[in-house]
Amino acid sequence: MTVELQTGAVAAPGRVRLRDWQSRLDACIRERRALPFAWGSQDCALFAADCVEAVTGVDPAADARGTYSDTKGAARMLKKRGGVEALADEYLGERIAPLMVAAGDVGVIDQEGGPMLAVCVGSHWLAPGVDGLVSLPIEAARVAWRVC
Repeated sequence: MTVELQTGAVAAPGRVRLRDWQSRLDACIRERRALPFAWGSQDCALFAADCVEAVTGVDPAADARGTYSDTKGAARMLKKRGGVEALADEYLGERIAPLMVAAGDVGVIDQEGGPMLAVCVGSHWLAPGVDGLVSLPIEAARVAWRVC
């Protein structure tokens, strides 16, 4: 089930942007900016979930936290949920055109290692990298979801 917002956009049920979502999202990004990639804590799915929680107050990955800590565990979790896109569909609802994103929205960017979730911060995407968050061009997303 989805909820239609005043803008005509569609959000997951019960999820709305908090009044202070921008400052909460900025704080989340500041906290995570220099953290290196780590399965189960600073991977693309949990970074995106942390940003969604900053924007909405709802943690879409609450049931996945603590269930994996390495590549094999992450692969099992993603396989169980149908992959990165199915996971985002389940937690974020209907897809939007990638170039229609706004700050706080989530997208999928194809990388050498496979699809990766990233968070829109206006003119570009952020995602966890080896030495901290990396910036990717806004045009890089193949699919995206509005975070309410």
